[in-house]
Amino acid sequence: MGDFPGKEKGVTLEKKDYTRAEIRKKVVLLAWPAIVEMFLMTFKQIVDTAMVGRLGEEAVAAVGLAMSPMMLFMGFFAAIGVGSTAVVARFIGGKDPEGAKRAGHQSLILSIGSALIISTTIFALARFIIIFMGAEPDVIPLGTIYMRTLSPGLIFMSTAFVLSGVLRGAGDTKTPMRVNAIANIANVALNFFLIFETRTIEFMDLEILVPGAGLGVFGAALGTAVARGIGGIIIISILFRGKSVVKLDLHRIFEFDFDLLRRIVRIGIPAAVERMVMSSGQIMFNRIVASLGTTAFAAHHLAIVAESISYMPGFGFSMAATTLVGQGLGAKDPELAEKCGWETWRLGTIVMSFMGVLFFVFPHYFMHFLTNEPEVISLGIMCLRIVALAQPPFATAIVLSGGIRGAGDTKFPMYASILGIWIIRLSLAMVLGIFLGLGLFGVWLAMAIDLYFRGFLFYFRFSSGYWKNIEV
Repeated sequence: MGDFPGKEKGVTLEKKDYTRAEIRKKVVLLAWPAIVEMFLMTFKQIVDTAMVGRLGEEAVAAVGLAMSPMMLFMGFFAAIGVGSTAVVARFIGGKDPEGAKRAGHQSLILSIGSALIISTTIFALARFIIIFMGAEPDVIPLGTIYMRTLSPGLIFMSTAFVLSGVLRGAGDTKTPMRVNAIANIANVALNFFLIFETRTIEFMDLEILVPGAGLGVFGAALGTAVARGIGGIIIISILFRGKSVVKLDLHRIFEFDFDLLRRIVRIGIPAAVERMVMSSGQIMFNRIVASLGTTAFAAHHLAIVAESISYMPGFGFSMAATTLVGQGLGAKDPELAEKCGWETWRLGTIVMSFMGVLFFVFPHYFMHFLTNEPEVISLGIMCLRIVALAQPPFATAIVLSGGIRGAGDTKFPMYASILGIWIIRLSLAMVLGIFLGLGLFGVWLAMAIDLYFRGFLFYFRFSSGYWKNIEV
């Protein structure tokens, strides 16, 4: 690859004896842009939710019920991104930039094809999906509108997901951060003007007339769809213009490399199944919560949004673990890959545990920002205090699963998700929340038990070193 003006340099590993401080530096260099990116996404989600929250419980429930199945479908794109990151990281670790470029082309082909199928399916089945989710009659039309409006933007979102995975595999987490920052800022700005009607707001003793379209839930979905389009177009432009560590060629866009496609899909299929297991489990979990009433579901959804302040940084460290473990194995140095994984885990656990302390001590501040409904706030505070105690094992599950995926071991996270979510979380949620009558408290207690279970599973899996022998 030649140099291009303004091209972002990636963080890469070489086969050598790194000190712990040197490894920590590489972890931080990779993780901080991903953490900032996740924080921006979380902030966007929180602000969006706070805006929708002002429209009432029905609007919050509609968006919450729509997002669970949307996450199920978006899991396919994330899975392709996982496969792309692992394969590209192996090529980069093995000093083969041309192979990384070829993998990028095949990843783009997969993302566009899957997005066309999924977006069409969502648009056609939106109303049925919302009804299946257990929405009450006044919530169904709002949820249907939200899903149908978002569906066309999935093509751009899938492209951004997958190409970001390609860049992360090459050690470039800054470009995805910048692209997503632009998209998230655009999302917040568009929602601000699209959701509410024209109104007068006070700022420093001044009355300012703010124009608005007054589109409500439709405006929230439209703003998100347009912002995703912006992000997708930008990242496509960056990679095809050669402004990143991996450059794609327009004339090679439809060149199929079936060996590379198989490698990406072989890693991606278990990751896709895992996402389906998690998202479908979350759908069933949300159906259990929805049976407790609109108020309980609104509190549940808002508490999940608040909690994302903690686990989104965890995903940032997970991305760093995926890249460094993959590159270490690509450089034929499994011991270096292991050291990188453990160092990333230590840093991620510290950050998420600190956030857990904030959730336990100051939960009311998080909930008051999202809604002004007293009963919703009270239930949300309870939820945040429960999950605060599960942040260390949650960090372990998130970060070490990223390292395992970077090695191409995507089957184990799939099995862990089946056991944790479908066997433990859902069964306990029904027993504690419904049969024993503990309501939302019992449901969230079941979720915390699942997080502890999966945290221990991933800790012992990474400790075993089995992942060092996976062929990618």
